[in-house]
Amino acid sequence: MISVESWPQPAVRMWVLAQRFRKFLTVGAVGLLVNQASLAMLHDALGMAVVIASPIAIFLSMIVTFVLNEQWTWHDRGTGPVLSRAMTYVPINLGGLLINWGILYYLNEDHGVHYLAANLIGAGVAAVWNFSLNHAITWRR
Repeated sequence: MISVESWPQPAVRMWVLAQRFRKFLTVGAVGLLVNQASLAMLHDALGMAVVIASPIAIFLSMIVTFVLNEQWTWHDRGTGPVLSRAMTYVPINLGGLLINWGILYYLNEDHGVHYLAANLIGAGVAAVWNFSLNHAITWRR
């Protein structure tokens, strides 16, 4: 573990933010696995159209990532009942869902990109949105 006690305060804040973002990305990888597996199952195994399966898969991953972020990424932040943070998290991540879904739809439908590859790209863009807003709003100090 790196000791930051002698660092200037702005550097400490950036270090802490970078560590939190690393945790967020780890949680996001788990969420992405849930998303991709759910999307493949809904589309390939159950024959659901990608345009319908994608929001369902994203919503399932949203539940998993909220729990993991609450317990690990931002365990030391946020005040009040967990339900109030969930009620903030969901609308923010619905924005991420729309970003992810829109990119997936555009790349898959208009450019023939495989739906799972398009989903990865959409999830990556949505992750920046989700982290920025959840860090600033849902789990603020």
